Amino acid sequence: EAPYVLEKVIDSYDSIADAAVKTALLGATVKLFFYRPPEVKNMLGKVLKKATEDVSSQDLHDRALFYYRLLRSSPDTNIAKSIVTSKSMTMSTKHFAEEDDSELRAALMHEFNTLCTIYRCKAENFIDEENIVKFVKVPKEHPLPREAPVTPVTDPGVNAITNHMGGVAMADAPQQSVTAVPSTVSAEVDLLGFGDDVSAMSVPTPAPVGPASLQSLSLKSEVILNGEDYQNKWSSVPDAEAVIIPALAMTTGPTSTDGVEEPLKAFNVFTMASGELSTEFKFFLYGQEEDAYGGGFFLIQAVVSKAPFNLSLTIKPSGGDTNPTKRKEKIDQLVELIKSALGEYFP
Repeated sequence: EAPYVLEKVIDSYDSIADAAVKTALLGATVKLFFYRPPEVKNMLGKVLKKATEDVSSQDLHDRALFYYRLLRSSPDTNIAKSIVTSKSMTMSTKHFAEEDDSELRAALMHEFNTLCTIYRCKAENFIDEENIVKFVKVPKEHPLPREAPVTPVTDPGVNAITNHMGGVAMADAPQQSVTAVPSTVSAEVDLLGFGDDVSAMSVPTPAPVGPASLQSLSLKSEVILNGEDYQNKWSSVPDAEAVIIPALAMTTGPTSTDGVEEPLKAFNVFTMASGELSTEFKFFLYGQEEDAYGGGFFLIQAVVSKAPFNLSLTIKPSGGDTNPTKRKEKIDQLVELIKSALGEYFP
């Protein structure tokens, strides 16, 4: 009777508040599927769909994605069954609790985004030497090759942000003084550098820069995008093309999700889904460029940590301008726009 008991619980999934209960329900359904596949197939599809769309628990969401991808890509169901139904394996190490000192913690930080932090031991204790990934740190004084081109750094997004605020961009101010120079002066500049007219050379006229060169991002005030389209666009962009902005320091933070959603909406950055966890707020955001600027979408996963307060962003561009330089410039401007919208939380 196990399938019929689980079916009643799955039907009441939305009323379950405890993430641990949802996780246990997900695991039990997946395991039961391998023993009673005809009866559990539809129930498994239902619970996987609900769990992958559930933003109340990151662990639950990740487990559901793992099970879905495992079942979808496994060439042999017996392999998937052995993984799901196997008992937890206890890792054996050569280290004891009294040896867990600062030196070990420092070593684990070099392998932070791996299983080492879970097993609390170095990779060499449970991975064969030939399979260990070698981490190489790039020296801070040489982050780029010597032959790499150096791009001038400008204030990203200054025009786009001030346009949203109804003001004039700071970058436009110097242009007024430049265009006010009489044309007779520029005609007397010694372009060849012979020094025939020193007084004229002391007042050179720089080439005027149009405001459009600094503004490459403008977002639509009305965007139509449903959850399924959002998910499809997000998954269609490789993770390698995502831009990650980690831990932007904040002096204070919001007390609810509205404290982030409403300011961003005023800047044409909309919310697809959001939720509050015990240690963080999580948002799935999006915005679309004006058609004149490419019409591309920007899909954003924003996490506001509570202790200490900081903002982390993962941005995936979808469609629009494919030029890497212009796309990076637009993303830089988008980050500045978000910081400007949430200015009350930043120093």
